[in-house]
Amino acid sequence: MGCHISSCLKKHIPETKNALTKKYCYLSVRDAYDSDYFLFLLVGMDATLEDLDIFLRKIWLECCGHLSSFSFKKWDDALSMETPLKDLCETGSSLIYLYDFGSTTELQVKFHGLFTGFIKKLDDIVLLSRNAEPIVPCDECKKFQAVQICTDCQWGDNGWLCENCIKTHECDDDMFLPVLNSPRSGVCAYRGEIKERPLPESLRRRKILPFK
Repeated sequence: MGCHISSCLKKHIPETKNALTKKYCYLSVRDAYDSDYFLFLLVGMDATLEDLDIFLRKIWLECCGHLSSFSFKKWDDALSMETPLKDLCETGSSLIYLYDFGSTTELQVKFHGLFTGFIKKLDDIVLLSRNAEPIVPCDECKKFQAVQICTDCQWGDNGWLCENCIKTHECDDDMFLPVLNSPRSGVCAYRGEIKERPLPESLRRRKILPFK
């Protein structure tokens, strides 16, 4: 997918001298332990790590306003969220991103190169591609796709349930979380992208606003 997108950018969005031409970092974001979850992004060179942090929270992570960090290696001193991407996007370099220092979701951010061109969508961050939702079989019947996760039973490798097995599962309904296309699926109180619900109060207090 990464090679395909690189060639498509050159073919379909050629460099121009348009006044609206913009410089972008071309990067990928993957779950550190499950490569089935990935994003390919163009991020404006003037965007900061905080802009990328907000985007990742919105599309994949945000549940309770947890802390997060970027660093060059896991548990290194965190980089300032005010750091511009243009200071970091050397081709082949990578960052570690951590969301929530309790039930941590760890992502790898890798820089693939620079792109200059005119894109009608003038956002600082443009989503180029994301993975199709992985099909996870029910832990109990092994026959049908899981649609809910019992957060109590998943620690014993028996928590991903299909529509039929949910009906006979012994745990209370308030233990269930939906299966979602995110590496945060089934963790803490994650219930999907921010566009489907309001930002947590903790983020609103930080004056972090959702993308339009």
